Amino acid sequence: MEFSSILSEILLSPTLIYILVGTVLGVIFGAIPGLTATLAVVMLLPLTYGMDPLAGIATLLAAYIGGISGGVVASVLIGMPGTPSSVTTVFDGYPLAKQGLGSRALGMGAMSNLIGSLISFVFLVLLAPQLANFALKFTPFEYTMVMIFAFIMVAGLTGDFFKSMIVTIFGLILASWGYDPINAAERNPLGLEFLSNGVPAVPAMIGLFVISRVFVELETDQGAPIIPKSKSKRVFPTLQDMKESTSNFFRSGLIGTVIGILPGIGSSLATFVAYDQAKKASKNPETFGKGNIQGVVASETSNNAVIGGAMIPLLALGIPGDGVTALLLGGLQMHGLQPGPLLFSNQPDFLTGLFIAFFISVIIMYLFMTTIGAKIFPFLLSAKKVYLLPIVLVMSIAGSYNIGFRVEDVWIMAIFGVIGYFMDKWNFSTLPLVITLLLGASFEKYVRNGLIQSGGDITPFFTRPIALLFFVLTILTVVFVLKPKKKLKNV
Repeated sequence: MEFSSILSEILLSPTLIYILVGTVLGVIFGAIPGLTATLAVVMLLPLTYGMDPLAGIATLLAAYIGGISGGVVASVLIGMPGTPSSVTTVFDGYPLAKQGLGSRALGMGAMSNLIGSLISFVFLVLLAPQLANFALKFTPFEYTMVMIFAFIMVAGLTGDFFKSMIVTIFGLILASWGYDPINAAERNPLGLEFLSNGVPAVPAMIGLFVISRVFVELETDQGAPIIPKSKSKRVFPTLQDMKESTSNFFRSGLIGTVIGILPGIGSSLATFVAYDQAKKASKNPETFGKGNIQGVVASETSNNAVIGGAMIPLLALGIPGDGVTALLLGGLQMHGLQPGPLLFSNQPDFLTGLFIAFFISVIIMYLFMTTIGAKIFPFLLSAKKVYLLPIVLVMSIAGSYNIGFRVEDVWIMAIFGVIGYFMDKWNFSTLPLVITLLLGASFEKYVRNGLIQSGGDITPFFTRPIALLFFVLTILTVVFVLKPKKKLKNV
């Protein structure tokens, strides 16, 4: 199907409405502290089950883009990051708001979101197909080492390495439950009938990301508003602002894209690196942290550039770049789509449509944030938790049940909500658990197919060129993670 036909099909179908709803909901979730892009995607995930695959995944992608972008609102207006990736936006956005320049900061933040997204979009369109062509050379040996690299990378960059490795092993054990991928034998160590097909990933993710958060919020004052009331006006950047920010836009966009491509690192690191580089490149570095608009530009450009970067390994290799793309992987699998090189050869129309949806969502995000959003955010940001949490809980239960119309899935959600709550209390990252639940079955299949292909010989996993490359990268990652700890012990 030609590009023009796919574009017309999206613009003239309900898919456009879904993209609009996903983007707006994402922006709202991102603007309210505690309701992140991850929550927006996980809440919409079950609702896309009955949609056309393109419409469903486009909706989730739109919520991702909107959720990351919306974080600028609370960061500027009240000095509280709407999302973890907006922490550095607070450094200069909030001081600008206290100086009466909050509207300017919001306007530049929205423009930075737009430009950062478009920069990473270009790299997504250009690099993802090339990486997929490269991945066509992969055998079970290469895929095994790529997944091990991803597991180690995520474990090393999401908090305490040893705690994350424990979570990774726990996730692989859970992923091994259900039917054997080779001979279809049932593996159900607890003997529970509803676990005969294994642990369903989507209800588990809703529990880990949403229900656990509800438990945390229940410990606080339910009658208090989420944040104080605030007011904002619509504003667009001046030509002078755009001219002064040009180099910052491109530098921060490239930083965000490159860091987004690396699995498990995420947008928080990208914003700190981009902010640091913007400060070093500034003629007035001493003004950073006191209300320099370039600090907002660096942070918001880089955090949105991570989106396109994280989508590259997801689509080309089937490896999630961060927590939200892990949920997108779940969405793709839910619709019977397996990301990787074959997706590009077998589903070119779907990918073209997804790229178009990405672009449309970015434009909708910018228009909404600079027009309607400027009026509704002050009202939404004054909502009380006592009204918000029941809505979130009901939507989570309905979403979990909607996946397979099984009450058992709601219980899975609740169980993993408790698990996620205590993991948060004990400082265990949930991301390794999510990724292993999603990739664990594929990982086992590749390991066993590789051993069958080699007659039980493990050397091909370490001697084939591409597999060896990822093995070396895995070792370097472990060394990089453990080296600071070793130095600390010797002090």
